[in-house]
Order: sequence, then structure tokens, then C-alpha cells
Amino acid sequence: MSSVTPERAVSDDLTPRRREILEAATSVLARAGLRGLTHRAVDREAGLAEGSTSAYFRSSDSLRGALADFVARQLAGDVRELSDQLTAGGPDSGRVVSATARLFDSWLEDPDLLRARLELTVAATRDEELASRFLVWRGDLVAAVDRVLAARRTEPPGVAPAPSAETLVAALDGVLVAALLKHPERRQGFVRESVDQLLSPLDEAR
Repeated sequence: MSSVTPERAVSDDLTPRRREILEAATSVLARAGLRGLTHRAVDREAGLAEGSTSAYFRSSDSLRGALADFVARQLAGDVRELSDQLTAGGPDSGRVVSATARLFDSWLEDPDLLRARLELTVAATRDEELASRFLVWRGDLVAAVDRVLAARRTEPPGVAPAPSAETLVAALDGVLVAALLKHPERRQGFVRESVDQLLSPLDEAR
């Protein structure tokens, strides 16, 4: 059965059955990759009669597209919450590091969602329509980081400019991938240390 946690479910117009299918599809994709994402595999994962997934998503493309939207909406909700936290509290480096690390920890606690996102991201490099489904949540994350950087853009003479928000988001993305390769017990410490190394030095430019 699907291991996607109920508390991560997004508020949208999905029917309970569609949500059940997409949660199962997330688990299948995370475990077996895009080659293993078949209607039959999703039916088995969800414990549904054969043909159930096909009744809602007739083709492989429609299933993959709906799954990309489902994953992206969950990530976008998390990013909006992070953005609200950072905007409300001011550009304190320690608070930014803690809030970002907590978000990453929550994603790593639900590795199926993160692995599914990575699988879809790789596929999106070859599929423009799929790529467009991830633009919003990633753009929101870049915007949140950019607001933090905005308070640090008065570098004194001789101090190198802070990296762009896009560059930092790319680096943070790499931290998530590296964390997945580590033993679960080491992930939280690695994430905290890595996020601290990436974000804390921004104070030096102030």
C-alpha cells in the first residue's frame, strides 16, 4: 500500500479515489521509477481492482502529468509556508537556517515524495510540458530565498556579492539528493550542517 502520509495531502479538487490512486502512484514511482509506473502497478499498490487506474487516467501520459501536478502541489504548499515564515520574522540567519532545515527534514521523512519529484525532474529535462508543471513551486522557492538575500545586498567594498537565489536553490537541491544517499540516521545532521554552511555565510556580506 502507499506510504504517502495523509498529513501531506494537498487541498484541491481531487476526489478521494483520485487521491488514493495518485498516492499509490507516488510510491510506485519512488520505488520503481518511470519504467515501473504502469496502471497495473498502481492498481496493485493501491489494492484496487485491475483497470481502476485506467478508468481515471486513460494513458500513461495523463497518469504521469496528473502525478507531476500532485507532487508539485504538495511541494508548493510547503514552500509557501516556508516563505511566510521567512517573511514574517525578518532576515535572521539562524532562523532562516532552522526553518529551511526543518522543511528539508520533513521532505526526507517522506522519501517517496522526494524520490518521485527527482524522477519527474529528470523526465522533465526531456519533456517541456512536464517541466512547466514544476516551474511554479520552484519559482516560489527561489522567490523566498531572494527575499532573504534582498536584505543582504548592500555589500561593502571588497566583499563579493551574495550568490543569486537561483544558485542557492540549486545548491540546496544538491543537498537533498546527497542526503537521500546517506543512512536515514545521518540525514538530519547532514542537512542541518549543509544548510548552515550555505546560508550562514550570507551574514558576512552585510
